[in-house]
Amino acid sequence: MVRKLRLPVLAITLGFFAFVSVAHAAEFDLDRFARQLAELRAEVETLSADIEAKKDEERAALRSMAAQKLDVELAIQREERRLQQLELALAKQKESSEVAGERVRGLPVVIRETLASLRTQVRNGLPFRTDERLAALDEIEKQLVDGLIPPQKVASRVWQFIEDELRLTRENGLYQQTITLGADELLVDVARLGMVAIYFRTTDGRVGYASKAKDGWQWQQVSGPEDAARVAGLFDALKKQIRTGYFELPLALVGGQP
Repeated sequence: MVRKLRLPVLAITLGFFAFVSVAHAAEFDLDRFARQLAELRAEVETLSADIEAKKDEERAALRSMAAQKLDVELAIQREERRLQQLELALAKQKESSEVAGERVRGLPVVIRETLASLRTQVRNGLPFRTDERLAALDEIEKQLVDGLIPPQKVASRVWQFIEDELRLTRENGLYQQTITLGADELLVDVARLGMVAIYFRTTDGRVGYASKAKDGWQWQQVSGPEDAARVAGLFDALKKQIRTGYFELPLALVGGQP
């Protein structure tokens, strides 16, 4: 009877240990599966983060490309507008050039007419350095004829000459020039009062003025001592830089007699 009872106990014991072993093995497999699942989840999350980062990079790149495209389109529009403005300016410049070309082609005729008029004024006006002023006009015309400088610059020099002539009318001063007194050519001091009157003084003290006659200008000596003293006083005043004041002078006005 004792032997029959021990067999089931042994079987139950063995079965219990077998169940414990199976349960332990199952628990071990579950832990391993849990770790693997956690690792897989971590990899998935990492991959998901990488994918989102890539997507963000691609979206940023697309936005940058869109902005660049917009900038390029705006730049093209600006260039197109600038090109239109340049074409319009070119058309206006061409039109202006054609008009200016017509003017330039007619400019030499105007310059020569002006030079001729200026020569007449210089010859008929007060005899102040007449030869020098006429020589300056001849040089301007030579530059025009020889084509040494463009007509526009020639016209500019003509205008400069006119301004110099106008300045002569506003200024008084002492100068030197050659005059014809009787039969003699003399280098004398001259006192010019604008372009109204001009007086001379020779190195030996003779004084006089320029008087306009029917056949042109003549240099006349002052004979009276009082008039000679007055003219000498004018020279002394101008030499002392006294250019304004009251002077009594024998006067030969332009276009008239003393």
